[in-house]
Amino acid sequence: MVIINTVKLVLIVFKACCRLVWDAVGDITGGSLPFKADDVAKPDTLARLINEGALQPHPAPIVINSVARQDIPSVSSNCHNLVLTIEQAGEATLPSSLFVKVPMESLATRWFFSIINSWQLESYFFRHVAQTLPLRTPITYATASRGSRFYLVQENLHEDPTVELFINPDMMEGPSLERVYGCLDTFARLHACHYDLSSQEREAILPLGYHLFLSPTMGLVARNLNRMALTPCMKKRPGEIPADVAEAYRLTISHWDDLLGYWFSGPLSLLHGDSHLGNFFVSGQEMGMLDWQAAHWGKGIRDVQYFLIDSLPAPTLAAHERELVEYYVQRRAHHGTAIDLEQTWQEYRSFTFHTLMTIIVTIGFGALNEEQDVLFTEVLRRAVAAVQRVDYAGWLREFLN
Repeated sequence: MVIINTVKLVLIVFKACCRLVWDAVGDITGGSLPFKADDVAKPDTLARLINEGALQPHPAPIVINSVARQDIPSVSSNCHNLVLTIEQAGEATLPSSLFVKVPMESLATRWFFSIINSWQLESYFFRHVAQTLPLRTPITYATASRGSRFYLVQENLHEDPTVELFINPDMMEGPSLERVYGCLDTFARLHACHYDLSSQEREAILPLGYHLFLSPTMGLVARNLNRMALTPCMKKRPGEIPADVAEAYRLTISHWDDLLGYWFSGPLSLLHGDSHLGNFFVSGQEMGMLDWQAAHWGKGIRDVQYFLIDSLPAPTLAAHERELVEYYVQRRAHHGTAIDLEQTWQEYRSFTFHTLMTIIVTIGFGALNEEQDVLFTEVLRRAVAAVQRVDYAGWLREFLN
């Protein structure tokens, strides 16, 4: 079995390399999507992308006379985010400024994300799924994915006076409890929307092929990344992961299939997947969500624990953790999909490992800049505190016995 999985992994890596090579050939022949910011910000190129990838047909092809890049910082670990002011020829059918997301120019980043399909997932999500959700997501004017590349052309949320966006310092400080309750209600509405569907119904909305852990490709990749990440993370952050947490991590990985069976059994919801504060935005009196590169089917409490652990300082969460989970359960009932509190709390305990695992993989294999380094180290500390606070190791022993 180990040999078979190794061969499969080699083939996955090889196919990703082939996509990069094929796209490089397409740059010469004109068949590939552009990905460099300077190319995308050219009037003719941007107009072509919008016309080819339009979600709604335009009465006439979009023609753009000029494009200017705005100096608005937009942090991303894997994409180049552009805010562009445009001048359209004739009657304007688009806003005067747009948000455009394209791959990072880093070859290693493009290779890795070609393997895990996050960019393809986000393009699919905004074309086919976003319009079905009971919360605001950025209006998408055009999107496409091809080979190892993709693009999104969306509304510039900075132009909407009713919108407030969050940045990394907001995560360090943590939101107010009032804001946290608003986010939990948003989760409850999201998770109640596509709840307890059949596998055929889920497949028609968001195919299993995009799933983080259950797709044939990403499932194998995730298994190996999670297994290998602990050692490099501990070398990069010596002293941050106590021995008992490292032991629980290794035991979990050795029973990975059992944990997946627990996480993805029973009624499932459509999840955001990367549900920290930075991917929320205030929209009037409600909350919206952006950056859907990790959307998948799972248990709703998984989004909740990821948000709470990543977004709140450990002492704040420790003082309010149980009541916040109880509030989420109450809001699920309010939105028509009641769930059991005690079962949900046990699921919460189990999913604390997910947040720990995610940050360990990120630090273990990521090339982080200084700002990301500070933030992710704090998130690691919060994740370690969470698995110890709710006794994840104790939950795991009970689960395996």
